[in-house]
Amino acid sequence: MGAERVRRIGLIGLGRMGLPICERFVEHGFEVVCTDLDGARRDLGARAGAATVGAPDQVAAGVDVVVSVLPGPAEVTAVAEAVTAAMPSAAVWLDLSTASPAAARVTAAAAQRHGVAVVDAPLGGGPPAAREGRLLSFAGARAEHLERVRAVLEAVADRVVHVGPPGSGYVVKLLANALWFGQAVATAEALTIARRAGLDAELVRAALSESAASSRFLADDARALLDGDDMPWLALARCDEQLRSLAMFADELSIPADVLNAVRDVHTAALEHYGDVDGELLGARFAAERAGISFGAATPGTDADGGGLDGAGADVAGAGAGAA
Repeated sequence: MGAERVRRIGLIGLGRMGLPICERFVEHGFEVVCTDLDGARRDLGARAGAATVGAPDQVAAGVDVVVSVLPGPAEVTAVAEAVTAAMPSAAVWLDLSTASPAAARVTAAAAQRHGVAVVDAPLGGGPPAAREGRLLSFAGARAEHLERVRAVLEAVADRVVHVGPPGSGYVVKLLANALWFGQAVATAEALTIARRAGLDAELVRAALSESAASSRFLADDARALLDGDDMPWLALARCDEQLRSLAMFADELSIPADVLNAVRDVHTAALEHYGDVDGELLGARFAAERAGISFGAATPGTDADGGGLDGAGADVAGAGAGAA
């Protein structure tokens, strides 16, 4: 089955990313049958022009490609047996979820039992990028299997990077997210020091973004941190889960990942503090707020005791969204 012959897609998951992906598939002329545990989300899929069914195995029957967009590794492994058992032998399971190496072993074993192919191709970018087809895909697959689903991937991703064999897409996506979370926490700490020293945090951010420390995070996403925007595209518990998955994999490889573990510890503490709320930047916000600094509405360089180089009090002018 060449990529040009994909006609019918079975889509599992109609959440924040799954629904705009469903819309893109329909707009690109694919026949889509979809499902979600939430009936209201299935209704949204129907409004987008997809047929709906009640269970993953029903989605998988009679399609050319099964696409899953699920919250995490537990959800992926939970459907692995039913999906692969119901798929036609010529079909490919294209998983766009951010899962884990452990999940890859489960899906690979299920696929082998039932004689089907699996491609892991987790996505970078949020719902707005999904709606516009501007996602980045890290694909782990045999080359011939990736080519069979390339047209499906390119309906939602303008960049598809083949990073290695099956399972490697999950690894690279976890690495990308861990580096982003690490930059977020490190940047929050740096800007917290600047604020406590009486400096304008935005001016410091701009200056650092022109320095050897420059990064895409400093240039772009750090502005959201300073504005009090927690980037609510991903639940804090999922951020913590991803860091834990990568830390476990590092441990399997006997890698003493001290920085990764420190970033994971910050997010675990943030989860305990805020609860399971939405916000990719809540780990960074926690790094600042435990020092008494709240970014957002606060006036740079002020705190409860007058701030500046001599001030030791907490900056209480702003309130973090995660604390609400």
